Amino acid sequence: MKKILLLGSFIFGLVLFADAQRVSVRLNFPGNYATHSPGPAPYRGGVWVGPEWRWERDRYVSAPGYWARPQHRRAVWVEGYWRYSRRGYVWVPGYWR
Repeated sequence: MKKILLLGSFIFGLVLFADAQRVSVRLNFPGNYATHSPGPAPYRGGVWVGPEWRWERDRYVSAPGYWARPQHRRAVWVEGYWRYSRRGYVWVPGYWR
């Protein structure tokens, strides 16, 4: 019985320690950060790109979205995303595929 009690308290301590090590990261997005297009494309075949993030003066700043023409007929825009690395979150820009 003592072994079970000891094992249970050990597991409980591990769970509490693991929970204390969890890091919560909050990205400060601007309030008017829209990810969808503002309306229909201004020309045939237009693709809404962005908005994106840029590294500027030791911090990320938002770059507004824009309309673009695909590089070739079957091109697809892959949106950028946040990727976690050892140094923290890094923005991976979107690209044409």
